Amino acid sequence: MLKRTLDLATNGGFLKKTVLPNYNIDQFKIGPLGLLLCQNINTEWLYHTLINKELTVCPNEGDIDNTYNFVKILCSSKLPFGITDVNKQKKSFTTDEIVEYYKNASKGEKVSFENLLRHEEDVFLKFTIFVSPSDSTQMFHQWQKQRRIWFRKFSAAPGRYLLSDIKNVENTIQTVDITAKYSWGTQLLETITLNREDKNFTNQQLEFKERKFVTAHTITSQINLPTIFLNTICDAYQEPVFQDKVRPMFHFHRKLAPFKLSFAMTGSSQAITKELEDLALYLCKQLRENHVSTLYLPSSSRNTLEAQYKQYDQLGIPYTVVLNERTLNDGVANLRSRDTTLKEQVHITELVTYVEQLFRNY
Repeated sequence: MLKRTLDLATNGGFLKKTVLPNYNIDQFKIGPLGLLLCQNINTEWLYHTLINKELTVCPNEGDIDNTYNFVKILCSSKLPFGITDVNKQKKSFTTDEIVEYYKNASKGEKVSFENLLRHEEDVFLKFTIFVSPSDSTQMFHQWQKQRRIWFRKFSAAPGRYLLSDIKNVENTIQTVDITAKYSWGTQLLETITLNREDKNFTNQQLEFKERKFVTAHTITSQINLPTIFLNTICDAYQEPVFQDKVRPMFHFHRKLAPFKLSFAMTGSSQAITKELEDLALYLCKQLRENHVSTLYLPSSSRNTLEAQYKQYDQLGIPYTVVLNERTLNDGVANLRSRDTTLKEQVHITELVTYVEQLFRNY
């Protein structure tokens, strides 16, 4: 299953495959559509953390001390509040380490997302909540649930996401892991930490006046963007049966899919096909002007409708606008859903508004 997933992702431009010289070992880098997918994951993570209904959150870049002091003053030294942080770290594996990993993997040992990608740097997305000691345990449990819900919300198989038992690392530190369960192994996605004596800050920084002076606790959750990217690909991979044949596809959530919409066309003559292509290009420009990421492939009209659907499903595109001769006569197009394969009729003058409504909600 993992190999088939990686093959489809490579064919679709989500991954780029390279072969380690002299060892015949496949290594992967993030491809062009993979970069779009990463950007969408990053955006949704920021929405989830920065736009928080329960506390004020500010982003940080670089040294966190200045940001922390600013947010503390901004919040009038009242808890809780939060800070998001993006930390990039150079990553390198020696050839010997890569070979050793694949030897172990071939023996049936655990395959790790972290080692499948040969990317140059890890991108850690970190969120820290500063909270009163009296509320920290409740907030710790609450944030675990919210993070698990976040993963499940975007998943084609939400039951695969699990919370580990709480681990006591030290007297003052507790951790919980969020994992994803696959047929070929369980993957670690995120670690959430409750720290009652965070050494990254001074006692003076963490001191707050409530009824009495208290030292703030911190709750930190951190994900590695390349790891979450690979998880999103593996989570979205499906093999539904179509006309008695398995047809692999990616079932990306509409908010994460690199392209939200595509166009399929069928005409009885070259002249009609040309008119449909011009109409598709016009509608594509309208959708893009309204910030709907749309894929238009002029060459697709040379293929059958089923071949076009197959290509778009393998790219994980949620909806396809189907244009035919009738569209040129009455302005009615069909909007095909990737998930159900059902089509609904939409007039082309209402297409942009209708699509915006579709993608407004989760």
